[in-house]
Amino acid sequence: MYDQTTQLIRREQVAPGYHLLEFDCPQIAAAAQPGQFVHIRVTGEWDPLLRRPFSVMRINELRGSFQVLMRTVGRGTQMLAEARSGDEFDIMGPLGNGFALPGPEGEVVLVAGGIGVAPLIFLATALREPGSYRYVRGLFGARSADDLCCWLEFSGVCDEFNAITEDGNAGEQGLVTDLLPAQLERGVGCVYACGPALMLAEVTKQCQGAEIPCYVSMEQRMGCGVGACLGCVIPTRASGMQRYQRVCKDGPIFDAEVVDWEAIRYGCIPG
Repeated sequence: MYDQTTQLIRREQVAPGYHLLEFDCPQIAAAAQPGQFVHIRVTGEWDPLLRRPFSVMRINELRGSFQVLMRTVGRGTQMLAEARSGDEFDIMGPLGNGFALPGPEGEVVLVAGGIGVAPLIFLATALREPGSYRYVRGLFGARSADDLCCWLEFSGVCDEFNAITEDGNAGEQGLVTDLLPAQLERGVGCVYACGPALMLAEVTKQCQGAEIPCYVSMEQRMGCGVGACLGCVIPTRASGMQRYQRVCKDGPIFDAEVVDWEAIRYGCIPG
């Protein structure tokens, strides 16, 4: 893990409210694994105080840079949305664990919901690295066409790709989980997913029914990002026992089987 001041190389608005940020940081670019994240301090002042976590979407080791995808939701992300090339930011990373990659052969399904597409673009790129014989099927769901941000980047690193929107303005109409049963029936070695908690719960349910391993990338508000403050815990179950695990340190990637989805559904999360 590195903690250093880095420069913003470029900022690009890729859809209304969505921005792609690229930072010059050879150390993070060389060390980051699919599923890990960075923690960005948006200003040198004390307000806003907390850093903002973002999944690494792509890296360029030759250039020594990495990219994150950001959705503007509050004052901190609005400040990042107004940043200019050359601005400096204090960034910690890469943080958390990464996706456990399957063997060099077989088929996998990646299920993305909204901005959850970011870590799956990084994962799909790794799954199709030279010498790999994996077959990658990508499913991408969002509320509307504007929320299918970076779908070209996602489809470009998948062997098959399907998009779906709730309003039907792009792709089929419905939820991304509506597309999953047909994919599971075709046979698949593993499923990876990132998106809203209710989406992940449904993906997990379908995978359990088909007896297919599933790994999820969890999103949670964070304070420190290194496991000290316990502000990002989620309920999990192992061997029948409930315990809380830290998304920033024990995750953000979890075996979907251990997450207590019912507790999350009914808001049983401290804080």
